[in-house]
Amino acid sequence: MFACGRVVFLVVVTFLRTVQASTDAVPCVAMETCLLPCRFSPGGDLVVHWIQEKTKHNVHSFYHDRNQLGAQDPSFRGRTALFQDQIAGGNASLRLTGVTIQDQGLYKCYTGTNERTMEVFILLQVNAPVRRVDIQQAEDSITCSSEGIYPLPGLTWSTRPPSNRSLWSPTVQQTAQQLFSISSSVPNPAADLDYICTVSGGGTNRTATWARPTSISGSESGTTIPCASLPAPHTSLTWRFNHSHTILKQNGSSYKVSDGWTQHVEISPESTDLTLKDLSSAQEGIYTCELSNSEETYVANTFLRVQTSPGSGSNAAAGIAAGVVGAVGAVYASPCGLSLHLHQSLIYGPWKSLFITCVTLIT
Repeated sequence: MFACGRVVFLVVVTFLRTVQASTDAVPCVAMETCLLPCRFSPGGDLVVHWIQEKTKHNVHSFYHDRNQLGAQDPSFRGRTALFQDQIAGGNASLRLTGVTIQDQGLYKCYTGTNERTMEVFILLQVNAPVRRVDIQQAEDSITCSSEGIYPLPGLTWSTRPPSNRSLWSPTVQQTAQQLFSISSSVPNPAADLDYICTVSGGGTNRTATWARPTSISGSESGTTIPCASLPAPHTSLTWRFNHSHTILKQNGSSYKVSDGWTQHVEISPESTDLTLKDLSSAQEGIYTCELSNSEETYVANTFLRVQTSPGSGSNAAAGIAAGVVGAVGAVYASPCGLSLHLHQSLIYGPWKSLFITCVTLIT
């Protein structure tokens, strides 16, 4: 007699509860480091996947208690990290370095344990603020420009005092990295106006001011050329001679006078003015002050006329010809003629007449 047995298999199915969090927007700055937050309820057998939703690219994975980067998309290689010492406690936040415009968009943080799964969505918003605005004179125009901005920037001109002059529209270009550059020029600027350029973009605004030119007279023993003061403390200061030769640079607490000017510059780090000493006609010319802080840049040009002592006229003529003007041909014999010739070689466009008048009056 045979006994018939029955084998019963018990199958237990466990349903893991999936929790989906709301989408959070995270603003980030291009080329900097950004943190994409992701919190979850701790548990065993942890799996973490960060996914870029628009491309479905794997950004970063973690399981078996270590990073798993074999499937990571090449565009994220070397730029991602989790907080290893905080993962077990429920922190799967992603640190992304060298953020690019292409990185922006929706990301999903998937976490799974033996108790539940969770999905957190992060909207990465990338901007590139206006970091610097350059303003300079070239031929018969003033040009304002800035670059490396996102999203699309804007540029506006104004004058001080206000005027009804027509100011030109900007030109905008975009690089392969999707960053924008913008520029605008004012042709034939009036000599009695300050020109102020404002560039906005990436949630920031910066201005640059080109001050109307001035002229002063100084003695051989020395003189002080004024610059300006900004509403906020300046972070950088540069003085140049005849537009191209750097006299001194100040960045924060660093203060450096260029070789060839140490015997003429009185060191004064707490002042933006330029104090000169032991002058001759070789130091006669255009002095440009460029002053900047986190919000604005100020540029001013001053013509210095050095009043030489009696009997040094021939030395003055030689100094101007060799040291400032270069090979300019014939130099006028009178002091006014010398100044006139020098100004025409250094000043562009309609501003020539202003400098010529100023120096003629001084003479």
